[in-house]
Amino acid sequence: MAGKKVSKKEATRKLLHGAEPCNVIVAATMSAGKTSLINALLGNEILFSANEAATATLTRITHNRNLRQRIEGVSYTQQGECHERSNNVQSATLRQWNDHQAVKYIDLDCRIDSLRKTTNPLVIYDTPGPNNSQDASHKALLDTALTLPGKKLLVYVLNATQLATQDDKQLLLEIKNSLAQASSNQIIFILNKVDQLDDERGETIELFLEKTRDYLEQTGYSRPVIIPAMMQTSLIAKKVLSRKSITRNQKHRLQTELQRFRENKFNLNEASHVPLAIKRQVRAELKRSQPENAQSDIFDKTELTQFIAYSGIRTLEIFLSQHN
Repeated sequence: MAGKKVSKKEATRKLLHGAEPCNVIVAATMSAGKTSLINALLGNEILFSANEAATATLTRITHNRNLRQRIEGVSYTQQGECHERSNNVQSATLRQWNDHQAVKYIDLDCRIDSLRKTTNPLVIYDTPGPNNSQDASHKALLDTALTLPGKKLLVYVLNATQLATQDDKQLLLEIKNSLAQASSNQIIFILNKVDQLDDERGETIELFLEKTRDYLEQTGYSRPVIIPAMMQTSLIAKKVLSRKSITRNQKHRLQTELQRFRENKFNLNEASHVPLAIKRQVRAELKRSQPENAQSDIFDKTELTQFIAYSGIRTLEIFLSQHN
């Protein structure tokens, strides 16, 4: 449904330059898992993710406590025109908008239950991977997000299975220069896909956390905050808890990780490089009542809740709530 055309400057200000006290910018090179991270925060596969470049737009998600069970959204063209509006956005809607060549900005309003206790408005930006050689606009969209006015928190997603690539290092250097312009800006790192590491080949969480810390410090980030995570598996656990359907492959993946979780559920939290207060809070959640069932073919609510705390997404949620 076509809307009223406004100036490009006005549309950009409306979409990007709100007066929110904190903008959370999720960034990474292609296929690191930033869209999966946002879906895990939302608790559903709303944003499209894939093994290749999946995000072609700059998407803003505003946490609106008054919205329940639905998402409102508007897509905009580069020229500032409203491309389409929906009062009940579905994943298919967002995929269609993301794939449309004319759409460059998407604005969403929804309630993020995992962040419902935040005292101030929270806005999350899903940015396209800037290392897409086929579309130079991707980098421009990320630059737009990085130059937002006001306080910013950057959540940078690293792929544990492809650590320290040239594209990744180049982006980290560019972001460091951008964030250095304002002392109020802050950055945390998510070491995603740690569930794909092979312990039997010596790919332990502790080793990869140390490698990641050394890599970031060599790139100019002193004493980086690093959260090891498995965002796709976190999302699957949240879907099961909310009684959403999952695929057979997703069920098998969750069962596999639950088995590792039962062997050492404090492992990821102990290895993480986060403030001690947050680490203690996550540990307290992991020490709560034991599940009634701990069988490979049964999903127990208490165990799934603890698994979410174990998987890294809960650590990020606590960090965002306290930062906000």
